[in-house]
Amino acid sequence: MKKIALTVIFAAVTALSFVACQSTKQEAPVATETAAPTEDDLEYQRSINKIEGETVSKETFNADKAAILKKISELNVIMSKKDYNSWLKYISADSKKYWSDSYTLAKASEKLPKELKGIKLRNLNDYFTYVFIPSRKGRQIDEIRYNSAESVKAVQVTKSEEENKTKITVYYNFVKENDDWKVEIPEL
Repeated sequence: MKKIALTVIFAAVTALSFVACQSTKQEAPVATETAAPTEDDLEYQRSINKIEGETVSKETFNADKAAILKKISELNVIMSKKDYNSWLKYISADSKKYWSDSYTLAKASEKLPKELKGIKLRNLNDYFTYVFIPSRKGRQIDEIRYNSAESVKAVQVTKSEEENKTKITVYYNFVKENDDWKVEIPEL
């Protein structure tokens, strides 16, 4: 009887050991590959990296970039025709007010480049003709950069391989006004 009891106990311990080993068997970790970020991902990160306390989703970024590039394309046609009245529709209300001020225009006249010395900016149309068009004509806009969710710079990115540097040139500032992107002309 002792032999049977020992055999039953031994069988039970062996069975429990086998079950216990089965339940603790661990799977080998599965290696997950993380894809290298795409150029679009990198541009998105460059575009939003200055925003603090706000977020802009990648979808919003793509929509904003498309809308702004479309506006710039339309502005290029307007500038080629020197169509001042159409241009006004693209300018923010604050910029129109600021740049229509005679004191502001007088200060801007003093800061014109050498080839424009002697020209006096008398009104916003003069600013459009002598400053806005020449400073943007033939420029390539590559990316947008957010100042905030409601304020964006449209920039040209120039990469210098010799110096391993990137130069950013701002050609347009945009501000959201009534859910529409408008050009904001920087103040002096």
